[in-house]
Amino acid sequence: MAQSSRRIFLLLTGVMLIGAIAQKTEVLKKADTSPTPKPTPNPKSLSPSPTKSNAVQSPTPKPSKKTTSPTPTTSPTEAPSPQVTQTEILEGVFIAKSDELILRQTKVFTLKDLFGISTSYSLTRTSRGIVAFDTKCTHAFAPCVLSESLLQCPAHGSVFDPENGEVLRGPAVEPLKSYRTLEVNGEVRIIL
Repeated sequence: MAQSSRRIFLLLTGVMLIGAIAQKTEVLKKADTSPTPKPTPNPKSLSPSPTKSNAVQSPTPKPSKKTTSPTPTTSPTEAPSPQVTQTEILEGVFIAKSDELILRQTKVFTLKDLFGISTSYSLTRTSRGIVAFDTKCTHAFAPCVLSESLLQCPAHGSVFDPENGEVLRGPAVEPLKSYRTLEVNGEVRIIL
């Protein structure tokens, strides 16, 4: 009994496989027999181009200077091909407008990432340009607050210089993480 059921199974599998192959070949035949559009010859390219020759021309009547309306042509006109336009790709993430910071001024700005998590960054306009630092304290990892133009950690009292990120008072020993900034088209962009 087991052998006969196995044979029936193999027979049915073979029939299904042959049917699938036949169906696939029919699809391929239909794809091969479908007419492909052939380009129409351009009448301008078939006629020889005029060249300068020394042949004697037969006298032909000169056309009158009557204005005629253009006759419609039946040749297809080519659609304009799409032009590649170059757009300026700005590096970094917009964080502030340029006019929001004056020289020697520090402000804290907050950005949200794709997950909605807010991160604060301090931006200071110096004579060298705009510098940016993560406001997360390197000791307690609490966000520093701006207090009397210095970044201070409320957890343990560490104080950081907003112009270079260096530790002014511990217990933190590592400076704040710095980020590169760009000032383009009236925007301050931070490279994260």
